[in-house]
Amino acid sequence: MRQFVLPATWEGGPTCEIRGREARRLGVVLRLVPGDSFPAIGPDGSLYDCSIKTMSRDSIDLSVTKADAVNGSDYKPDVRAGHATRGIPAGEASTGTTLPRTTLPRTTLAIGLLKGSKMDDVARAATEAGVSSILPLITSRSVPMEHAAGRIERLRRVVSEALGQSGSSTPTRLAEPMTIRDLCAGLPPEPGRRLGLFFHEAPLAQSSIHRYCTIVPDEIVACVGPEGGFDDDEVRALTEGGFMPGWLGPTVLRAETAAVFAIASIRIVCLERSSWSMTAYEE
Repeated sequence: MRQFVLPATWEGGPTCEIRGREARRLGVVLRLVPGDSFPAIGPDGSLYDCSIKTMSRDSIDLSVTKADAVNGSDYKPDVRAGHATRGIPAGEASTGTTLPRTTLPRTTLAIGLLKGSKMDDVARAATEAGVSSILPLITSRSVPMEHAAGRIERLRRVVSEALGQSGSSTPTRLAEPMTIRDLCAGLPPEPGRRLGLFFHEAPLAQSSIHRYCTIVPDEIVACVGPEGGFDDDEVRALTEGGFMPGWLGPTVLRAETAAVFAIASIRIVCLERSSWSMTAYEE
């Protein structure tokens, strides 16, 4: 665990009571004891430092204080054996070289509802990558909504666990499922503010991800279809809604692979944009 996710019921006071499964995780699995401390993230995305005051098998009382703004952004090592260790400051390699800090745009992953545990895998990976919001899409080829209705709360637990394991400072939110037309109406692309991309197995792209992200917007909405991809009507709706087509290469990717590939591509392009070398040979 690299940070603890404070429950949504916590009202921001100096103490927080943890019960049930999460209490057992801290005490039994991670072997923390009274006096131990660890980093945490609140429901609003703020970073905190927590210390265990008292504990029993199924209940733990924490003291909670706002984390220092600088130390709160440090790399968080795994917290085990009853103590926390100081992290390596973000952006510093073992040689002492300081790397440029880059602010990533807010990223929403809109993905067609997938079968079985595939949606869990996507939600976990997207949370670890710092995605701001995961938006399940209801499409012609996705899992029917009636089969997925009971999985939303499970996916929220997966997101919460991934936040704790990864130490991400972005409080990933799992949105309610919606259709593509609802997506286009609720999150319309806006030049310079919100970039909308959708990924399709056919080479529909008008430009590279590199070129799309030359001017990094405040927010990027990346759309990935379910197994079988978006159908022609959905591609038309996305295009008419202002979303730009992206392409991930000539091989056909599984939906869960395409989702991770798309988010990773966007993240790396935005993180490394300060070192880009624009040449006449780039598309």
